[in-house]
Amino acid sequence: MSDRRWAMFVGSNQCGVQVRVPALKYAENDAREMHALLTDSNIGTFDKDDTRLFLGQRATAADLKAALREIALDSSPSDVLLVYFAGHALVPDWAPQTDAYLGLADLDPTLLRNDPDHGLRMSFLRHDVFELFAGTSFLILDCCHAGAYLANRRQHIPAIDAYGQQMDRHSALLSCPREASSREREQLQHGVLTHELLNALRGAAADADGLVTFNALARHAVEHVTQPTPGHLVPMWGATTTTLTKPSPSRQAIDRPLTPPVGLGKIVPCLNPMEQFAGTVQQLLKRVFKSKERVPAQRHGLDDGGGALERIQAALDAHSAAWVSFAPPNVRILNRTDQFDEVASRPMLEQCLQFVRPGMGSATSLGYLASDAGRHQMLCVPLASTDPAEAPALVFIDPAPALLAMGELLSGTLQAIWAVGVGEDPVYAEVRVLTELRRTFGRLPLTLYDHCLDRYEQLLKSLHMVFQPVIEIALQNHSVSPHSYEALVRRSPADQSAPFTILQIAHAWGDRFIVVRDSILATKAISSYTAANEEARTPRTLPVSINVAVRSLLSDAYVQVIRQAIEEEGLNPHAVMLEISEQDPIHPAVGEEWLQPPHKYFHNRLRHLARELEIGFAVDDFGDGYASLSRMAELPLTQIKVDRSVLHHPLALQEIELVMKVARAALDRGEAAAPRAVIIEGFDNQTDLTLGQLYAVGVRFVQGFGVGPPASAQLRPFDNRDREAIASQIREDLRRTREEL
Repeated sequence: MSDRRWAMFVGSNQCGVQVRVPALKYAENDAREMHALLTDSNIGTFDKDDTRLFLGQRATAADLKAALREIALDSSPSDVLLVYFAGHALVPDWAPQTDAYLGLADLDPTLLRNDPDHGLRMSFLRHDVFELFAGTSFLILDCCHAGAYLANRRQHIPAIDAYGQQMDRHSALLSCPREASSREREQLQHGVLTHELLNALRGAAADADGLVTFNALARHAVEHVTQPTPGHLVPMWGATTTTLTKPSPSRQAIDRPLTPPVGLGKIVPCLNPMEQFAGTVQQLLKRVFKSKERVPAQRHGLDDGGGALERIQAALDAHSAAWVSFAPPNVRILNRTDQFDEVASRPMLEQCLQFVRPGMGSATSLGYLASDAGRHQMLCVPLASTDPAEAPALVFIDPAPALLAMGELLSGTLQAIWAVGVGEDPVYAEVRVLTELRRTFGRLPLTLYDHCLDRYEQLLKSLHMVFQPVIEIALQNHSVSPHSYEALVRRSPADQSAPFTILQIAHAWGDRFIVVRDSILATKAISSYTAANEEARTPRTLPVSINVAVRSLLSDAYVQVIRQAIEEEGLNPHAVMLEISEQDPIHPAVGEEWLQPPHKYFHNRLRHLARELEIGFAVDDFGDGYASLSRMAELPLTQIKVDRSVLHHPLALQEIELVMKVARAALDRGEAAAPRAVIIEGFDNQTDLTLGQLYAVGVRFVQGFGVGPPASAQLRPFDNRDREAIASQIREDLRRTREEL
């Protein structure tokens, strides 16, 4: 466990070389005094061995960058980092006003045009230091253009990793807006902002306990510096719980009323209560799933799934961890890390024993915190169990206090991580954990929603498409042939089963995820099918079916994706068939209002899309979902696909005969030129019905392992032997049926 408090103090009176700005008088002394005060043995909270002071000619961009990067990359969640800078700041003529360079000794504007990273930019501090720092961090800029620090956020660029999403344990105090100037005063012998900071740290901002936090420091500065008014970003608990100095309590500090924050009159959104921890969750997941390599498990008990216990312990910056089972009157250790002391931890385990009992599962409570007279803390996270006699839990000794502030969100995250396991692909694992949090807590912060959507898109784009043929069956060999193909998604081309868990994740998040999922998979299906056709050099392009959810067909964004994909690949629109899952209900979403009955409204929507896109529609999974007969009768469908589950019903033939009648209804009424095609899905060797029985009731199209070549990324040839096998099987089935009669 690290628990280090790092600090960097930088002061530079000069502004590099060849910069025509007056030298400052007090910047270097300001940095020196801030360093002395915060490392003072009586009231300071920083150890001199963990601080660095860069002054004058020794304050170079290269040295400061190296020192800060080393700290950031080796940090842990319990660490603290404070960076203070006093001096000039420069915005070159060619640079945007959303970034500025610190006026360090080696700043040379003539080199920056061709080498923008020659100096130290504020954006470097934000993106390459504080976004990487795992603990709580603070920045104080007493310089011109200080407000540019808040403006140089990444925009319109997908974050590379979880650290780039949000810094929810980072606070900043800036002496002026981005285009304004900071000031020194002769009578103060300091910069105006730093003068008030020193007063605050010496006790003017102390609370009733005689402690000065960053939040109190920032509030004091805003109250006492008026021209220009400093800006401050104090996003969460870290600023209020991290103590900077411990001056003696005073009557002034005790009696001072709390003042409201600066900026009254602004309109700000009401945040989700978990918003302040969104970045911490992302960072925690990255620390757990940062490597695809399996961590060797400590062999002190049951295997925990490839080192999950060790990896979670490291992510929490905890001293030690154990996987235990609470079953009164005993506590049994299932597995533990090397450092876990069962004897010393026994009192805290006994405390948890009265709360964690068999059968309660993880849903009853999202965690407990036990202690032993203030020396150590134990986080206890109950786990779900299928054994009513067991009450498994994870326990962690002295996890980082910064993470404990997450409360139930931390416990819920750990439960989800344990359920997912650490051996998964990192992207897939993150998505699964965030989805479990969504199911547990309901509404998550927007930043976590967007982060999960970004990861989900990456996951979907990594999937592959294979194509399973739909075979037209007949009594004669020459009439047996592929009728069409269905695009099926797989994690790898060799997989035989669909990644149902990945596909169902979208439904836990709602319409946007569903539309994104279907859009990505449809684009992939159309491009992959076009490539497969070109490779196979087929004389004509057979239709391809693509699965789609009801909610996607109601989205104009999805429709545009289909149109664009067909146009870009040069595919005949008539070759595209969208299969609507029978498992999707057809009704308005919460907050929607349809002016027509649901099936009529959706019927009109499909007719509009069929005319506009010139594609066909099918109902998929008949017999395994909502209002099957009414859906078939009322929707403008080109074909009907019967789910394989129907084949195992006791009255399977009667049900298929009913589907055949519904499929012919439009033709019988004179509303169609041909009956709808009925396709039997999932036909295999375990099916009770035979090809002959299906043929006898009018079925002409069958799909599954029992007919034709298996699904693959290529369109495999269908030769005479395949045709003969199917035709002869039908003839033999019919012959046996006649003999039995």
